[in-house]
Amino acid sequence: MTSGNREDYLISILRLTSDEEKNVKTTELASFMGVSPASVTEMIKTLSGEGLVVYERYKGLRLSDKGMSMARQVRKKHHVLERFLTEYLEMDHMDAHDEAHRMEHSISDSASIRICNMIGNPIDDDCIGCPQPCKSYTKGEKDIVQLNTIPKNKTGRISYLSSENPDIVKNLTAIGFVPGRYVKIESILMDGRDRVIRIGDNSIVLSFPMASAVFVDLKG
Repeated sequence: MTSGNREDYLISILRLTSDEEKNVKTTELASFMGVSPASVTEMIKTLSGEGLVVYERYKGLRLSDKGMSMARQVRKKHHVLERFLTEYLEMDHMDAHDEAHRMEHSISDSASIRICNMIGNPIDDDCIGCPQPCKSYTKGEKDIVQLNTIPKNKTGRISYLSSENPDIVKNLTAIGFVPGRYVKIESILMDGRDRVIRIGDNSIVLSFPMASAVFVDLKG
């Protein structure tokens, strides 16, 4: 049994229960997934043995706490990947959905967090119910500040991007402002709003709105 197959079952149970702790009939799960009841029965035995589902005869099955956490994590990866494919690679939504479904089983937690940080936080409302946010930072940390607030000659490491305007995040990513890279304020222009930012070997002028969408960790 592949991990992807197991996760497909967990995600299907999650969708049928809508994050609630209620039971699902095996016949309902079989119909939803388009598989035979016998296949569901065999898989439920395996998932139950791994502590991922709780099965009660005549009542059906539900996700255990462990199974719920795993299913939500896979769902979160799917939404991160789907948004990346549609907004950054400009894929058709249905194609992106199918591609994200294939990728969600193989991408690591750390890689999905990096993508999530790169495309901006949070991932809309799709992550409601996830056990933890997609971001790898903690909002309110005193050492993480907006780039537009840093004084001249100060250096920091990009922690994440965040803006209500997705085009700003997309443009920042396109010119190299991605989590993990170090940035330095070289100068503040005459209007006091635009900044000249040193990133890698390049110096780039960022407008105030773009600089305010870059959050940096001053601890590096």
